[in-house]
Amino acid sequence: MKHTQAIHTADGSTVTITRRGIEFDLETKSARGETISTVVMNSDDVRALLEDVDVDINGSAYDEGYRDGYDAERDEA
Repeated sequence: MKHTQAIHTADGSTVTITRRGIEFDLETKSARGETISTVVMNSDDVRALLEDVDVDINGSAYDEGYRDGYDAERDEA
């Protein structure tokens, strides 16, 4: 049984991760549905990719927020 996780980007492209047995397919498609690339990864590679993305995105947002100073009024707007 295949399990697919899809991320839709702002420009209409998609990135999907599909489990295929013991491996995963990471596929990127353009907004027109054309396949741009497919990468076959093992579970350790997928886990490392997702952890790196989470650290980079959440870590930089946290650092930038404190560097710029927290402004509750701006956040509520």
